[in-house]
Amino acid sequence: MRGTIVMNTGSIRVLLDPGRFFEERMQDEPGLKIPALIVLVYGLISAVAAALAVNMVIAILPAEAQAFGAIGVAFAVVGAVIMGFLAWIFCAAVFYIFSMLFKGKGSFTRTLEFTGYGLLPQIFGGIIGTAFSYQVISNLTIPPVTNPEQIAEISESLAGIIAADPLTQIAGLLGILFILWSANIWIFGMRYARNLSTRDAALTVGIPVALYIAYTLITLVGWL
Repeated sequence: MRGTIVMNTGSIRVLLDPGRFFEERMQDEPGLKIPALIVLVYGLISAVAAALAVNMVIAILPAEAQAFGAIGVAFAVVGAVIMGFLAWIFCAAVFYIFSMLFKGKGSFTRTLEFTGYGLLPQIFGGIIGTAFSYQVISNLTIPPVTNPEQIAEISESLAGIIAADPLTQIAGLLGILFILWSANIWIFGMRYARNLSTRDAALTVGIPVALYIAYTLITLVGWL
């Protein structure tokens, strides 16, 4: 028990001193337990945000259809957790493939491990984003639905209102900052996991992250 607590506390060091953290981790065998726990927490936070969105949609539905709301929330929660793990694997695969361009050497398991540690800032970003989403959604006025044809129209209208809300825009910009924080951790992680130079590690991580940030900014601007 004591060893687990010490290990979990030590993992927080990756936020402030990722280079030394990953250098020390390379002395041990790859381990996915703590990275998986980080991803699980991130997925659960995303699940809360998903549940909020689904509850908003349920409120639009006719009374007889709202009885199935619990099922929709359950699917949203489970789906958000699964997507968290898929995102982890996807990011690790992208970094692994990009690092091959620079003759990276190292196992995919190690890459997966270090990518998981790099998702730690996303927990903080997820908490802030969920809090903002709750604030925005709780202030919405949902009009009554008199016929099924209105459901799609009202849903689209509410989605536009949420996306254009200043809090949503701020959450999106803060999300980019947390992605940059993760990217900094990933650079050091790929440097050690794939035995790369700092430059090559920066390119391995920087190219896909830059594309993601560009997409995010385009989406935010599109709603302004």
